[in-house]
Amino acid sequence: MAMAQKPRRFHPLPVIGYPESYYAKHIKEADAAGDTLAHMAFKVGQYVTLSLDPKRPWDEKTKYLKHTLKHHCVSPPDADDETRAFYQKLTDLVCRYASQEARRLARQEHDSYSMRAEMGVPREQLIEEAEVFFPTIMGHGPCPEWMTPEAFNEIRALRDNWI
Repeated sequence: MAMAQKPRRFHPLPVIGYPESYYAKHIKEADAAGDTLAHMAFKVGQYVTLSLDPKRPWDEKTKYLKHTLKHHCVSPPDADDETRAFYQKLTDLVCRYASQEARRLARQEHDSYSMRAEMGVPREQLIEEAEVFFPTIMGHGPCPEWMTPEAFNEIRALRDNWI
């Protein structure tokens, strides 16, 4: 009689927002257990959390996000469908948080321009600032890999109010 195959256990998606020491501890435990999926999940949690720090400049945030997508959200070439789906969920999580952060910053900047325009700041000055700010957030080309198309379109609409 053949034994039933033990079902594989996938690590849950990471919770975002814990101190870095939390992720470091769990990454170490995952490494000791040889659990690659848990390692990747906690790395994603660690880097996404770092990217959401309001004190970090945008270019540093995007470095964390791009690193995470490149090194911790790519399934091995020989992965089965379940494993590929798990890595896709990690990718989706990164993009969701990254998009929320980009939206937050873009809305904040848009609101600042609107308020300053009402206070009499010349529109030309606001346009110059917007021409620097928005490409920093969304780039100069198509939607960045770390952003959802919905967020990109929303930020583009905010940009189009000023540029």
